[in-house]
Amino acid sequence: MEKLLSVKEAAELLHCHPKTIYRNKALPCHNIPGIGIRYKPSELEKYVEQNTLKAVPIPSPRLSAKSPKLTRLDDFDRFELKGDSAVSKKRQRWNYGKKGVYRRKSKTGESWCYWYYEAKGKIKKVTVRGAVSREDAIHAMEAKVREVFNREHGIKKKEISLGDFAVEYLEKYAKLRKRSWKSDEKFLSSQLIPFFGSKLLSAITSQHVSEFIIKRRSEGVKNSTIHKHLQVLRRMFNLAEDFGYEAGKNPVRPYHFSSEEAYRRTRVLSDEEEPRLMQEAAPHLKAIMRMAVETGMRKQEILKLKIEDVDFSQEVIRIRPENNKAGKLDIIPLPHSMKELIKKLIEENAGRTVYVFNYYDSRTGKLRPVESIEHAFQAACRRAKIKDLQFRDLRRTYGTRLHEKGVDPLIIQRLLRHSSFRISEQVYIQSSMKMMKEAVNGTGKKTKDETIPEKLEQNWNNEGLEKAGILVSPWLSRN
Repeated sequence: MEKLLSVKEAAELLHCHPKTIYRNKALPCHNIPGIGIRYKPSELEKYVEQNTLKAVPIPSPRLSAKSPKLTRLDDFDRFELKGDSAVSKKRQRWNYGKKGVYRRKSKTGESWCYWYYEAKGKIKKVTVRGAVSREDAIHAMEAKVREVFNREHGIKKKEISLGDFAVEYLEKYAKLRKRSWKSDEKFLSSQLIPFFGSKLLSAITSQHVSEFIIKRRSEGVKNSTIHKHLQVLRRMFNLAEDFGYEAGKNPVRPYHFSSEEAYRRTRVLSDEEEPRLMQEAAPHLKAIMRMAVETGMRKQEILKLKIEDVDFSQEVIRIRPENNKAGKLDIIPLPHSMKELIKKLIEENAGRTVYVFNYYDSRTGKLRPVESIEHAFQAACRRAKIKDLQFRDLRRTYGTRLHEKGVDPLIIQRLLRHSSFRISEQVYIQSSMKMMKEAVNGTGKKTKDETIPEKLEQNWNNEGLEKAGILVSPWLSRN
């Protein structure tokens, strides 16, 4: 005779609550007088096969699929808050049934946390690192609850190799959101896919990442290049869960990244090198380099600058969002030193182009906008015998010269268009050797305080000892 199961045993077999078994009248069962309701495993198995729906974790419709934050917090509260007392009077705790979020204040500041019930009925409390709002805490809570549910019921996500996921990453994320997606494509095709491509995302560990770093360093690759590769790899693992794939814990750890100070560039164009570089540069390159040194604009911002973006009446330059690294409209002042040059370029090319910086193509006999200057810039540096100079260093030269002139730090930050002066100071401002020598040798401007030691020295022999005794004796007596 086949073993019969009680309600509790049937619930354990089907991974559900006993009340669910009672409520489901369609389950095949046997009501034995004097014993109660019993179930046959074979009948339950047959019933499950005939009535199975694919169990997948369904994300809440109140959560945005593109953004980690909630789009309609009020709707989420209206559907999920349990009872009139679900929100504390001081609005420090929100109860969403068997889960919730709360705000905790301490001497060091404020933090957001969430709690939920584990499988065995125990309450688990978690502090959300980096959370600055209730939306952040709710999103972390929802993700954790889904993870626990999937683990308890044996629901696994799809497995995929890094090589196959790289295609989805480029098409569904990088090309849509990153202006530098071509760099990601290059890093993936040249290094990441050949090394990790055949491995499943869930099988890649931190040890594999360390082996990749050791391999690249043995090939003589700089830490800055390895850092860019790891940034792409880390981002892919962060997105894998949102794409519905099993990835496990992100194997790219903070200790894999070298300190930015170790490879941060500090090169600036000196006053002695600038005339040599301008003399050896091609005609179309001279104006572009002057624009970079005088305005601090980035390369693409200069090359994509249109005639209509220059307002001579207001003496400003408008940088379009599609050309700006920050993706927003920026307005910077037009230097007087560049005003006449830009006017001349516009007058020469009037009616033939919409761009400010162009060159004459001898093969086609037409005027074309400048699209790339790498070859011309490196050739000019080589002829001028200037080593280790890149075009982006001209922006750092601009910020450094403003600093040397004593321009207010807030103004420098606004001119460089950074979110904080810390970025301007760390990356784009370098104290020149001339300023440091002046500070050490005292050749800079003298302050009023510099004459004080001389006066003290003159008066020391006469009455200095007496004053010193008056000042020191009371202090000794108190101790």
